[in-house]
Amino acid sequence: MVAQAGASRRRAAVMVAGTLACTLAIQMMATAGTLAFAVLAPAIPGVALASVGVFLALVYVGGMIGSICGGALVDRLGPVRTSQLSLLIQAAALCMLASAEPWLRLPAALALGLGYGPVTPASSQILARTTSPERMSLVFSLKQTGVPLGGLLGGLALPPLTALWSWQAALYMLAAAGTAVALLAQALRRQFDAVRAVPSLSRSPERGRGRAQPQPGMAARAARHLAGPIADALSSPSLRALVTVSVLFSACQLSVSGYLMVFLTDEVGISLTEAGMVYAVTQGAGVAGRIAWGHLADRTGSPRGVLVALGMLMAVTLLAAACFSAQWPALALAVAAAALGATAIGWNGVYLGEVARLAPPGRVATATGGALFFTYLGVVAGPPAFGYLAQGTGSLGLAYGALAAMPALAIALLRRAGRQALAAGDNAVPKERQ
Repeated sequence: MVAQAGASRRRAAVMVAGTLACTLAIQMMATAGTLAFAVLAPAIPGVALASVGVFLALVYVGGMIGSICGGALVDRLGPVRTSQLSLLIQAAALCMLASAEPWLRLPAALALGLGYGPVTPASSQILARTTSPERMSLVFSLKQTGVPLGGLLGGLALPPLTALWSWQAALYMLAAAGTAVALLAQALRRQFDAVRAVPSLSRSPERGRGRAQPQPGMAARAARHLAGPIADALSSPSLRALVTVSVLFSACQLSVSGYLMVFLTDEVGISLTEAGMVYAVTQGAGVAGRIAWGHLADRTGSPRGVLVALGMLMAVTLLAAACFSAQWPALALAVAAAALGATAIGWNGVYLGEVARLAPPGRVATATGGALFFTYLGVVAGPPAFGYLAQGTGSLGLAYGALAAMPALAIALLRRAGRQALAAGDNAVPKERQ
């Protein structure tokens, strides 16, 4: 009996680890696809500085649409099938981008975002079923390390592949890798896609003949699918504060991920391969940061306090990035880049874990999709504004220094929300697993 119980626990642990590994791989490939253009921009002919921000903005317009529809897709298709579809859409978009046809660049950006948007709501639904509330921050942070890992993959793999073959070949290989991960995810479908909400025709009790009741029109259904996630994301003062802060933090994150390669090659003056290594260090530190911040949030029981500390450190590291120069020793540049990545890229897991904890019961996927809709507002507005600021001042370094005002504002909002939650009793004990 004891042996059977031990074997059962081991099987459960293996299943949990496999599930986390799969969601991590999906997130990593989706992020690598999203950032591929920004990583390869110095190698693509005819790419102006501001156009990187415009491309990323359009990616995240697609991400906003994809995330807000993510909950409905998860309900209809299941979280695993939704993730597979997302990766295949991204693979097609990368092939469009690799065609080198300028007119396909913007449609490819939109498609990349449409594929990226549903990934986080789908994975949040998977993990919320298997994660206890007291481990939410750490587990969601582990899963969200897929974002900087995707950036790390892009920084380490795409520039060398470009040097070895071409930037088009690098994009085609990334598309093939994403397709392979989508196929491997099929192993989880039986477990996680079996239970889902599929709309069915209601029966008329008066007639008793199985005649379908009139169904809402397409416009009404679309409005309901849009309004539901947004309402869930704004359903409490604590959630409203979180999504507002995420707008500011995400603007910082994508300005770092989107422009760091251009900054290092064009302004700091190092080679594409060296810049790729520094970029990888930044993203790798984001991996470590997400795990560390998630663990700290669980240990202290104060995710909001951890986000305040992150905002302080983020402001300092952005000011340090403004001072990057080719005269810096390689070690100093790597250390500063690591601190930048650990903060500007390390906050998401704590944020998403707190959204999942505070979401209305049974509404993790839709609340996450609604929260990401607002998060992507920062991504859509931030990089283009940052690019035009850099272009107007003639310095990406000055633009990074100015960006430090964003986390400073986020700190003020978090502290105000904390005082309000304490007064209203909004910071309740975590609810049962959803």
